[in-house]
Amino acid sequence: MQYLYLAQLLFTVWLLLDVYRRQEAPSWYAVILLLPVLGAWYYFFRVKIHDFGGWAAAAPPSLEELRLEAEQTPTLERDLAVAEALIDRSRHGEAIPYLESARRREPDHCQVLYWLALCRTEQGHPDEALPLLDRILEREPRWSDYAAWRLLIAARAQHGDGLGALAACRELVRLAPTLQYHCLLAERLLVENMAGEAHAVLAQALESYRYSPPPIRRRHRRWFREARRLQRQARKFSDASR
Repeated sequence: MQYLYLAQLLFTVWLLLDVYRRQEAPSWYAVILLLPVLGAWYYFFRVKIHDFGGWAAAAPPSLEELRLEAEQTPTLERDLAVAEALIDRSRHGEAIPYLESARRREPDHCQVLYWLALCRTEQGHPDEALPLLDRILEREPRWSDYAAWRLLIAARAQHGDGLGALAACRELVRLAPTLQYHCLLAERLLVENMAGEAHAVLAQALESYRYSPPPIRRRHRRWFREARRLQRQARKFSDASR
């Protein structure tokens, strides 16, 4: 049995070194170390196995390989590939120069503008993100399933513009009246101490959900649970204010 323990220990160390070599997200260290045995094997089958061509598809290029390609032959696609890899690793500050380089090539590229806005917001500069998001919404309001709207709401809230975030929520619900976005609107209403309106918004959304076709109800089951949770919270706030 002790040989099995030793083999597992060596296997775990090998994978930790692989995480370091690839410059993978720091969360992988926690997965491997905090989930004994299971974490190491999960990383192996999720990431490392791709190194073995006979077992799986070719391994994706490492971060350093992506950086080298972008430096040697800079293109929009390569700048975006490096930026995406860095954002996946929560290294938003390092991604910004690549995104700025991509923006110089295509100033109105929605993905470039969105990732720049995301990086600025994650770094605590939502004021710099807002003009970028406004530009996306001017060009393609429904881009990427309303991703720019969701980030705009978060950026305005972080910037201290609660009413602006609420106005964006209202507009998003007008454009896409899904249960998910009604929940987002209700959440903002609760933040702004408008529990009565939040409860009414959720009641109306849940009524529409109740009469939706079964496939739609199954797809939005998660938001049904969230809406019920927010409704209870709104009711509690309303009772407390009386």
